[in-house]
Amino acid sequence: MFDLIAQVLAFFYSLVPSYGVAIVLLTLAVMIVVTPLTLKSTRSMLQMQRLQPELKAIQTRYKDDRQKMNEELMAFYQENGINPLGGCLPLLVQLPVFLVLFRVVQGITRHATDAGLAGGWAAGSASSGRTDVVQLDDDDLVFDPENLPVESDMYQDLIETNEMNFLGMDLSKTALDVVGQDFLGALPYFALIVVVLVSSLVQQKQIRGRNTGAQINPQQEMIMRILPWMLPVFSFTMPAALVVYFVISNLYRIGQQGYITRSLYSGEDSLGAQARRSREEAQASDNAGGGRKQTGGRTTPKKGEPTPKRSDARAATKQKSSRGSGAGRTGKAPTRQRSGGRTTDPGSPQHKKRKR
Repeated sequence: MFDLIAQVLAFFYSLVPSYGVAIVLLTLAVMIVVTPLTLKSTRSMLQMQRLQPELKAIQTRYKDDRQKMNEELMAFYQENGINPLGGCLPLLVQLPVFLVLFRVVQGITRHATDAGLAGGWAAGSASSGRTDVVQLDDDDLVFDPENLPVESDMYQDLIETNEMNFLGMDLSKTALDVVGQDFLGALPYFALIVVVLVSSLVQQKQIRGRNTGAQINPQQEMIMRILPWMLPVFSFTMPAALVVYFVISNLYRIGQQGYITRSLYSGEDSLGAQARRSREEAQASDNAGGGRKQTGGRTTPKKGEPTPKRSDARAATKQKSSRGSGAGRTGKAPTRQRSGGRTTDPGSPQHKKRKR
């Protein structure tokens, strides 16, 4: 995989002999190739969200029989033509591709060590058939790129220079390295980092705008807030060649997310709208079905309901006991009469004797 992507990078350099342009073209090519996987992953995720109420009903119906529940779920998946792993499998396939791309771009910025310097010059001279190679100072180190084909133009050019110039930058240097030597010379590096930050924030806004009203795990919410700021920080200490890769991939993803929003989320009949309605119905069902819980003879209010005051609870208890202690079928309490400073019950023996 490393050699394949490196060969593609060398091919683009042979078309346009510019290090930066070759990195841009390679990044775009890889992003275009993995775009169908991204779209498939998004559709599968929305399909699962749209059918979530039915899936939850099956899980509730067979919660005591796991084997039966799994059988019913698999039958449901087949009936609706969905893959439960369809949302994450394409992403797992894409991850190694992007890691390889990252390593290949990083590999072309590797400088030769003092021990390998002479070997690099010898290989370059022998392969090119030239003997008039200009020697560099002892402090200058030429490149020793990884994975590139030795016979490629890009490899031959790199092993004969110690700079990778593009738009006024040396793509092999980091912003941290340059700012300590020349602040004005570091401005192009800072401009790239700003583009990385802005494009990351735009992507976050696009995704959050589609997930309005959705319940997000607090940890996931925190990661989404921090991640757009982490990449620019890393870019400050990475070679500019990798920052170019970050910029192009972010800009491509902005266009990709815009296409996904228009094709899958626009309109009331879109898959995204159906998934949102199913999600809202599930949330409403959970909120309405919770009710109040009985704990130790007390009624515990549902989350969000006011807690009854102690005086109200006592009044309700007194009212209940007064209804249950009435005499006779009418439910009326017996009338008491006051006689001689005492309160007597008309039905008591003392009252009857005194009356006679």
